[in-house]
Amino acid sequence: MKMPILAVSLVTLLLVAPRMWAQEKEKSADIVKPAAAERPITPLRVQVVFTEFDGDKKIGSLPYSFLVNADDRGAPGAVRMTFHVPVETSSNAGEKHVGQYPLTTNLDGRAEKADDGRFVLRLSLEKNSIYLAGANQKPSSLGGNEVSTKEPIQQDFRTQVNLLIRDGQTIQSTVATDPVTGHVMKVDVTLNVIK
Repeated sequence: MKMPILAVSLVTLLLVAPRMWAQEKEKSADIVKPAAAERPITPLRVQVVFTEFDGDKKIGSLPYSFLVNADDRGAPGAVRMTFHVPVETSSNAGEKHVGQYPLTTNLDGRAEKADDGRFVLRLSLEKNSIYLAGANQKPSSLGGNEVSTKEPIQQDFRTQVNLLIRDGQTIQSTVATDPVTGHVMKVDVTLNVIK
């Protein structure tokens, strides 16, 4: 008598258990974690100013302005500018040649809104220039050694910065000294939210 009761219980368990398991699976499928709330995109105007000083005297200022969308997962904001400057050079035999020297400025920017209302601004900046012998340059030295060449000298300046900056703020992000001329390059960054 115990055998038939045991057999009926076992058959019932085998028939009901898969249904209970399927219901549990459906319940767990209904519990979906909400997707992480995406922050709205905030349009920003970023101004980068390269200012060159000879001692205390300001000798040049190059401003660039471009747009960066904070919390945008697309391409970063970017500026690409290249000038191909013809430069005449001469060989030891006195032959004159005209070469092309590219002068480039590249700026890339990405931003994210921080919890306190400021922005984390990530910038990659690149700027180059050339020096020509006798073009009102001071006597040049590099690493303590005199630089004596009639050929153009190309300088490449690169910096990457991560700034925590608020709307309307200006930060001096970089200061660098040119080893050939002794000029000081300062980079100022200003951020404004576009309303």
